[in-house]
Amino acid sequence: MTNKEKVLQAIKFIERNLQSDIGMLEIAREGCCSLYHFTRLFQGITGMSPKKYLLTRRLTESVNELRKGNKKIADIAYDYQFGSHEVFTRAFKKHFGINPSVAKSHKNLNVQPATFAITEDYIYQSEKARNEPPVLVQLPQKLLVGISFFRGDDQGPIDLSLEWGQFMNVIQAIKNKIMPERFYQVQFWSKDQDLGGLYFHIGVEVENIDDVDPQFVVKVIPQGEYLQFIHKGPANKVRYTYRYIYQQYLPGTAYSLTHPFNFEFYGKKCLGPYNEQSESEVFIPVDTGNPILG
Repeated sequence: MTNKEKVLQAIKFIERNLQSDIGMLEIAREGCCSLYHFTRLFQGITGMSPKKYLLTRRLTESVNELRKGNKKIADIAYDYQFGSHEVFTRAFKKHFGINPSVAKSHKNLNVQPATFAITEDYIYQSEKARNEPPVLVQLPQKLLVGISFFRGDDQGPIDLSLEWGQFMNVIQAIKNKIMPERFYQVQFWSKDQDLGGLYFHIGVEVENIDDVDPQFVVKVIPQGEYLQFIHKGPANKVRYTYRYIYQQYLPGTAYSLTHPFNFEFYGKKCLGPYNEQSESEVFIPVDTGNPILG
């Protein structure tokens, strides 16, 4: 059994027992290691300790229970092994920044940072991102012309192959394109946290926005500082790199986000949504502050 398989086996045990009274020794035994070695193995492969993973997974699943509205907060606290309403509330507020009562009364609230079940794909992608630290870059303003749309949280995993196909069918109608063509995908979210989803813009960079056809939408990426990450692997699995960025990398730095969006650039190394050898660039707008690079 490989080290990855040991960790994945332990993760499956954790996921089956989120509402059970389990400890780190039991989890380590499931991973076929001593606690000392397992903790370091788990941290090295997933980017977080098994104790933190168990805690954040319980908190994330408790959000789903709160949204259902069928149980009292105290019952959910006991179900997920927090011992009391007070202990659960403190842990919940420390992690999410709000009380569980707020999450319960605002069912469409976008509660972050949520931690979802780690999969083999996630380990594979996040390892690639960790092996190539981000670069802080200064970008000039960029003008994009393309199509925009909204995807709700209830629409499942995001694969925009259809939308990209539609866009490529009409790209010839876009004037003033920078050549060779420079393709971008922007994800941006509304200040209305009850909306429950993301806006997307698929576009190509242009020199100016003179005479834009009415079927297209113009988006401006502002000048500023951005963290540039390299996403290696299929473009349709970029969500795993984003999860690494927002759940593991950024929380350990002093960077703060400056704009409610992030975007991807698809250059010569991008070989399509399903090609394992593909590479694309992910950009996160940040304020440097006093960054702690990791």
